[in-house]
Amino acid sequence: MIPLLREIVLLTVSLSPLSAQGNRGLGTLVGTVKAADDGTPLPFGRISIIGTRQTTVTAADGAFIILQVAPGVRVIQVRLVGYRTLLTSVTVADDTARMQITLATLAVSLDPVEVTGRAAPRMPAMQGFEERRRFTDLLRRIPGVQLQPTSGPYDGGQVVRMSRTIGVNGSRACPILYYVNGSPFPVTGDIPVDQFIDPNDVAAIEVYSGMSQIPPEFLSSSHDARCGVVVIWTISSLDTLKTDRHQ
Repeated sequence: MIPLLREIVLLTVSLSPLSAQGNRGLGTLVGTVKAADDGTPLPFGRISIIGTRQTTVTAADGAFIILQVAPGVRVIQVRLVGYRTLLTSVTVADDTARMQITLATLAVSLDPVEVTGRAAPRMPAMQGFEERRRFTDLLRRIPGVQLQPTSGPYDGGQVVRMSRTIGVNGSRACPILYYVNGSPFPVTGDIPVDQFIDPNDVAAIEVYSGMSQIPPEFLSSSHDARCGVVVIWTISSLDTLKTDRHQ
């Protein structure tokens, strides 16, 4: 009976390490994910432990936590749209393992998009309207603006006057000062501004009827602005400005 007892004892001793390994505690993985360039916390990043189904998503402050992580060296994958996917490793014991993760920005090249359009067809009657349309028609409903008809070589045209400045020059007319795309554009005498400005090319208009309203950049020392200022911005100038900004 003694030899049989020795075999049982030896078998029990050889199995005891396996039993101890199965009882080892699980760990916890916590950390934060930030941008590598400026340290901004990154939410919605997906944290996964390779070889397991354990995964989580970073919170608004970039923090994450994964519970019940098996001990040992674990490979962690971090993914977030707009950033390079990161694979890193961490050693997990039966306590808390902490990680500080930074992600590098990923420059994504998109295929060019070509946009084409077609002008809507106009009714034949609209052609006459476009031919009769004038720049001063755009000013007709602006408070404080008066349109006065002209005679002589420009018969049928209209000059622009400000109601509050009529009489400033006595019986003489008080011509307003025009700016086109930020530069003074003097219109002398009773020449209608319609002779120079195409209404279809106007993007925006600024109207200042008195000296107290005029911004400093439109108070020219070499031009009289006391009768009012009209600033005209054209579509072509805005297109040029956009092109310059993108170069």
